Amino acid sequence: MNWLKKYGIFLFLMLLLFHCSAIYFEWIDMRFYSKLLIIPFLMILMGVNMWGGAGLGSFKMLPFIAMLASFTGDLLLGFSDAQFFLWGMLSFMVTHICNSIYFLKLNPLRFKKSKPVFITFLILAFFSSIVIYTIKDNLGAYLIPIMVYMVIIGVMACLASNLLSDVAYTDLALQYFIPGAGLFVMSDGILALNKFSLQEPLLDLFVMLTYGLAQLYLAMGFYKTYEYKIMHVVK
Repeated sequence: MNWLKKYGIFLFLMLLLFHCSAIYFEWIDMRFYSKLLIIPFLMILMGVNMWGGAGLGSFKMLPFIAMLASFTGDLLLGFSDAQFFLWGMLSFMVTHICNSIYFLKLNPLRFKKSKPVFITFLILAFFSSIVIYTIKDNLGAYLIPIMVYMVIIGVMACLASNLLSDVAYTDLALQYFIPGAGLFVMSDGILALNKFSLQEPLLDLFVMLTYGLAQLYLAMGFYKTYEYKIMHVVK
């Protein structure tokens, strides 16, 4: 599987580009099925990079549970019924909760070193306020679920930035986890604006581009962290 380690990121980007092309050219079937390949491909990529090594069970399981929940969300959101949308959103809540627990296990929250978290909170509060203000009149029964979802993904992003307060994980946070969390927030923000206000078909392309890159950054962060822990923690 060395070839997959070497070329996996490139192959994933080609898959994501194909999916975005399917959105642009309105290849309905290809759009549906190519989307369902995104997360499984990343799970395989994580698997080959996290193969072997003893211990660190939660640092293996949490990322895969998070990715599995994302795959379930992708599948459910592929259907147009309102109930599928709510269940899909719930699946992504599970993703963000798993990622939040993962980040907390890496670096517990310490209020004396919470400046990055505070700054992230202010940025997300501003961004979320704009999104909610824009779409609130069209949300109806979705208002509470959307707000709960925004809180959960916001907590995840804040905990990703909290890794900056531990020198052991600063580089991993800057290179992978913070970009991944930020792109995830951006993707979901554009998705909410487009679904409940703008309704521009081509914006789906930006939703999936930012989503795919977000998941790629997070997946890379997971296996890079695992490699780091195997080298520096496990005896």
